[in-house]
Amino acid sequence: MRFALCFCAALVAAPVARAQDPKGGAHPRRLLVVQVADYVYLNPLTHGAPTGTDRTREAATRLAVGLRVPVTKDNDQLFVLSDRLATDPHLPTRDTLAKALDGFCSTARAQDRVVIFFGAHAVEKDGKAFLVPIDGDPTAPATLLPVADVYDALKGLKVAQKVVIWDVCRRNPDRVRGRADTGPMTEVLFKALSAAPDGVQVVVTCSPGERALESFPRAATVPLTGSAYFDALAQAATDLRTANPKAAPGDTIPVEALHKAVTGALKGQKPALAGDVPRAPAACDAEEPAAKRFLLPAEPKPLLDVKAIFDELAMPQFVEGDRAPLARLPFTEAALKGYAADVSTDEVLKNADKYPLRAATLQALATVRNAWRLDGKEQRAVAVLSAPIGNLTKRSVSTAQELVALAIIELELALERLEAVGDKRAAEPKRWQAHYDYVLAEVRLRLVILNEYNRALAHVRTESLPDLPPNSPGWRLIPSEKLEGKKDAKAMFAAATDAFKQLAVDHKGTPWEVLARRAQVTQPGARWEPIAPPKAEGK
Repeated sequence: MRFALCFCAALVAAPVARAQDPKGGAHPRRLLVVQVADYVYLNPLTHGAPTGTDRTREAATRLAVGLRVPVTKDNDQLFVLSDRLATDPHLPTRDTLAKALDGFCSTARAQDRVVIFFGAHAVEKDGKAFLVPIDGDPTAPATLLPVADVYDALKGLKVAQKVVIWDVCRRNPDRVRGRADTGPMTEVLFKALSAAPDGVQVVVTCSPGERALESFPRAATVPLTGSAYFDALAQAATDLRTANPKAAPGDTIPVEALHKAVTGALKGQKPALAGDVPRAPAACDAEEPAAKRFLLPAEPKPLLDVKAIFDELAMPQFVEGDRAPLARLPFTEAALKGYAADVSTDEVLKNADKYPLRAATLQALATVRNAWRLDGKEQRAVAVLSAPIGNLTKRSVSTAQELVALAIIELELALERLEAVGDKRAAEPKRWQAHYDYVLAEVRLRLVILNEYNRALAHVRTESLPDLPPNSPGWRLIPSEKLEGKKDAKAMFAAATDAFKQLAVDHKGTPWEVLARRAQVTQPGARWEPIAPPKAEGK
């Protein structure tokens, strides 16, 4: 019931898009596209329309064809690593990213012109820059991929041309961000991304203080990803190829011309180009065999009990569009030793007197799921307001507050039942101790969020909302790190936070650690913000 409560990564062979240059042979070019979307601990990145088909692979193929990268069956030099692809799945974890980079570089030939595109979150910590894998935690550098590692790999790569593109610090203004944001490009991060080794051309898709913009793609005749830069680059590459159909295989990739075209097309962000341009086209040998494709090791088959654990604890998420592939994360049998289920949840519910703590835990989960209806037609939360605020809007808000009050009462009763069986926790096996601790903390967290939502609705009835800029159509409700509630709400949030921290420590390497760490990055507050005025046609 929250306001708008709201790499399957794969290294794949792209389908043949269109015929390669029939005269002069294929161009010696390679392209690696890395797109991470459904983050475990960060806000998701836009990969396409919210309910539409993912078109990352199609869009990557379009870019490859525009850049004259071979994509034929017998010479396919396009590699795509994205958690939104459906075939040959590989989650873009730190290990997979490192192996993809190594495989791409180790199979390149001296005459190749190579481009690597990273569409992902990036952060800087203690003066160092990191790319964030799908399961990376920005507070834990060991889970991140250092940018320095990427540049070390490129430094030792002996090819004709090296280009790397950092499409990071991304933001979709139309998307509600339920987790703490990584923020705009910083001077430190920009400097680290731009400091490529000799012989590498670098594009950073936004400048310090800016964001790399995203949007939900509208219906289009060409595949779009939602990344403003990627889509503009694919169009620029297509246009340049059309304007120069007789480019020779030995030509370098026209990075400067592409940069100029993309920069002119983008609004609201200024890409930066740095690094060395090859002084002269390197020799092209049409007789040399095509560069070999590389394969990543098969993704481990998910442990059956992992899926069962996540299913048992499934609750509606706070983050809009959150589809993090939790059950596919790499867990080990050793970490899960001692957590096996001894009886089914159905058996627990049938024998609640025999299993009082387990029954209270499952009943609390059912209460949360019932109070937090987010399945489209069932959602009755107020998340967007049109200006001016009239009596009809206030009546709708009053109705919403009644529903919130009922949900709060139900969760408070569930909390009382959980606390009442707390003395039986020590006698339970590890699985149910973890279940109980997690659900108890989640109920407290969701009570805080519901109370904050109720306070935000009260601001509508009293018309104590932020002033609107000219032409703004109204307000939308967004998550906030700041709590407006009184001491009891803040104390409950602190108790939930402490419990999540302890849960992550006590059950390290297990699904409960993942769930606890995800809960810790949830923004518990709520505030109204003005909706940006609609853009004028043609701008």
